[in-house]
Amino acid sequence: MSAPSYPAPNSLDSGLAHRHFPTLAGSEPFLRRAATGINRRAGVGVQRTYLYRASTADGWPAAAADENRIQWEMLAAEGILQLLNIVPFDVREYLQRLERGDGCYTLILDGRLAHYSWVQRSESHLITKAGLSVPVRNGEFWIYNSITAGWARGRGLYSAALERIVQEHFEAGYSTGWIYTSGENVASQRVISRVGFTPAATLRALRVGSHYFHLGQAPQGQ
Repeated sequence: MSAPSYPAPNSLDSGLAHRHFPTLAGSEPFLRRAATGINRRAGVGVQRTYLYRASTADGWPAAAADENRIQWEMLAAEGILQLLNIVPFDVREYLQRLERGDGCYTLILDGRLAHYSWVQRSESHLITKAGLSVPVRNGEFWIYNSITAGWARGRGLYSAALERIVQEHFEAGYSTGWIYTSGENVASQRVISRVGFTPAATLRALRVGSHYFHLGQAPQGQ
C-alpha cells in the first residue's frame, strides 16, 4: 500500500512553534467555586483540557508501528459510513472535514475496523471543550477525534496511530503536531505522553450544558 500524500506547507517556522493562550488571573478560583455551587444536574462546571505538542526541534522518539498486525488506510468519502461500526456520528460533519482537506487514518485489525484518528492541517481548529478556535499555522497539524472500537482497546492501536501520524507528517515537512484530551481521560494522557508528546498548556472552559466558554490558560501547575 502506497504512503498517503499531504498538502505541502507553504513555509515552515525555523524553530519551535510556540503558542500563547490567555492566562487566567485571580478570577478562575471564583468561577470554579461559583460553578460548583450551581446545581450540577444543570450541566454546569469547569472543564479542563490538556494540550500537548510534538516538534521536530525537540526530537521525536517514537518507534515504528508493528506493520505485520495492522493494516492502514486513509479514509475516502465513499467509505465514510464504515466508521459507524465504531461509534455514531454526524455524517455531514465528517464529509465536511474531508472537503476541508483533513485526513482520517483508519486501522484494520483482524480484518475489522478497529480505530480511526483525524488530522487537520489548514484553516482553524476548534477545541470544542475548551471553547477555543486556534488558527492552524504553516507547518502544523492537529490530531483529534481518535476513537478505538471497544473490542480492540488495550492492544496499542492508539499509540500506533499517533506514532505513524507524527512520523509521516514530520517526514513530509511539517514541524509541529498538536493533540489534546480532557482532564478526566487519564488513559489518553498516558498514551500521549508515552509516545513522545510534551505538555504545552492546560485550557479551562466554563461548561453550561453542551456549551463551553473559554476561560483562558490555567497558571502552570494547576
